[in-house]
Amino acid sequence: MPLATTMLALVLSFALLVPPLAPLAQATPQEALLPKAQRGPLIMDRGPGRQEVHFPRDEELVYVVSVDLGLLGEPSVGRVTMSSTVRPYLPEGSLEVRFDEERTLEQALVSARARGEYQVYTLDETIRTAFRPLAWPRLHHESIQRGTESRRRELKLGLRDAQGSSSYRSDAHCKGCKNDAHFVDPTFFWNERAHCDGCKAGTHREWREPTTQQVPEGAVDMIAAVLLARTAIAQGKSGASFTLVDRDELWEVEVARGKLLTRKVVAGQFEAVEVQLTTRPPEGTLGRDDDFRGLFGLHGSISIFMHPTSGVPVEISGRIPAGPFDLDVMIELESYRGTPASFAPLAK
Repeated sequence: MPLATTMLALVLSFALLVPPLAPLAQATPQEALLPKAQRGPLIMDRGPGRQEVHFPRDEELVYVVSVDLGLLGEPSVGRVTMSSTVRPYLPEGSLEVRFDEERTLEQALVSARARGEYQVYTLDETIRTAFRPLAWPRLHHESIQRGTESRRRELKLGLRDAQGSSSYRSDAHCKGCKNDAHFVDPTFFWNERAHCDGCKAGTHREWREPTTQQVPEGAVDMIAAVLLARTAIAQGKSGASFTLVDRDELWEVEVARGKLLTRKVVAGQFEAVEVQLTTRPPEGTLGRDDDFRGLFGLHGSISIFMHPTSGVPVEISGRIPAGPFDLDVMIELESYRGTPASFAPLAK
């Protein structure tokens, strides 16, 4: 099971690699009347001197994931379907779209669903982040896992009282609750019914109290972090740096543009830039560089290859721990829809 858990975790980590569109200005009132395909991305301005984030308007990418088992081959272990969309912002409980200086306010919704199985372990997980025209929460990240195990996580980021802030919560097994439906019959007739003990049922989990903390203004979650990195690459920049909030932990991330290569994947052969990521704990805090974990427990270094002008990720490769061994994992673009016009395979 450790193999299945870590392998599928890597699937989910890459599911968040949403390609940014070519940098264009924010939509004008006239531009708002154009079809989505003719409009630029929704732009998240993180403040002066900070790298902006581009959210695609209408896009879907499908990736296939395989793991190298040596003599046993490289079996496909799952697929990830990612979608990104931009739509008018409709406040909760409101039936009217909000406007700002005659411009429709918009929100970006990025979601990825990863499904896979290995031996007796199954996973069906949905990850989504909403970027909204609000001070709080500006970014709302959720993770919902079903299958062999069930769990939920939620992270909110934004400004409260003009200060960068985060709020994180997760669920846990409802140990000691009074719900009769959570009690099980005894094995022996002389024992009494008792509350279930650490079961995996999603309906037997309850939210813990959230933890809040101050964070640097412009800090991003894991999804927006990868979008930020790709926006910088698509704009031709050499790199970017930012603060990442992962659950309730903070990390300083450096993105560097590597060499230009050619990568052959299921969807075809593409030009690609190797993107290098380095992380470290914030200055003055405890922790080691190798303590960093990507979404859902991803460990170690990875190589991400992105199309040099559109930022579309075409391949990711790396090694993941599986008990006493490390395994090579390959994640390849299989199909795509709604990508920028500049994204195309090389001629054969």
